[in-house]
Amino acid sequence: MSGAALLLALVLGALPQGMATWRMELAGQPVGLVTLELRCAGPRCAVSWRSQQRLPVEAGGGLLTRSAALEVDAQGRALGPVRLVEGGVAREQQLPAGAIPALLLEPLLSERLRHAPEACLDAVEEQSGAPVRGCARREGGRLRIALPAELEWVVPGDDGFAEEVLLPAQRVRFVRDAGARLPERPPRLYGVEVDGPARPEAGARFCGVGRAAPRPLRADQGLGADQLQAPRADGASCREVTAAWLTRARAAGWRGRTAVGVAWSGAAWSWHAWAEVLVDGGWVAVDPTFHQAPASADRFRLATWEDGDEPARAEAGRRILECWGRARVE
Repeated sequence: MSGAALLLALVLGALPQGMATWRMELAGQPVGLVTLELRCAGPRCAVSWRSQQRLPVEAGGGLLTRSAALEVDAQGRALGPVRLVEGGVAREQQLPAGAIPALLLEPLLSERLRHAPEACLDAVEEQSGAPVRGCARREGGRLRIALPAELEWVVPGDDGFAEEVLLPAQRVRFVRDAGARLPERPPRLYGVEVDGPARPEAGARFCGVGRAAPRPLRADQGLGADQLQAPRADGASCREVTAAWLTRARAAGWRGRTAVGVAWSGAAWSWHAWAEVLVDGGWVAVDPTFHQAPASADRFRLATWEDGDEPARAEAGRRILECWGRARVE
């Protein structure tokens, strides 16, 4: 279940009526907001949820909007299909008769924890219809909720709406904020840390891709000591440094491209951009930010694109969005 769907779930335990808003943060950066409205008429409650998220420049810099609408009964059972909209595309997901939608796991578990130290429930995931099991226990003033894919911490509010939701593995936090607004500028991507092992050699995969083995360079293959063997360029971010270095490399007659993914900074795993140049029929990774040629193997390349290749640039944005805040180095 997505973090945004989790928010929807957390307000349904006591079936509060009205509207609530949360600020969405990723790795400490405000990236969007979630609004929630719930209205009941007798035994039926209509729920509508909307998420607005500003994407980083590397994923297009645009606005990603998702919404969901459904009806539930007093026991939290779906009274029909879940109506989903993402990126302007609408669809319905039919749930088995009497099934508890996964977005209701948390409030139902919270209610059960009033009478027992621990509780578990079976439900159905709204997006796919797949079964999902959640277990929870209270720890101090928070709820510790374990789902198959992640661990979540929830600070419940007095009015039935969650005050805070934390998804540590995704570095995502939702904070109750009636004044939440969309960021005017796209959030920063490069330099944002990603969870993973403290020893870089222990990292084997990130978001479905493995390490790219570094391609060695011979002395007669370099662009020159001031360009390739000790790559440097000016810029305020790794993206700007890479772009500046590639401009010089192309001017020197080399074919180059931008690579994006996650790399070890020397202290942590973080989103990063670097260059690749075509040498004797193969691409060699060069990192002008870290002054490495060839670049170290402590990195995971999600996508590449050459200057002017818009389809490849769009595909890179899709891969970034797919992995942004949803994966860790394993």
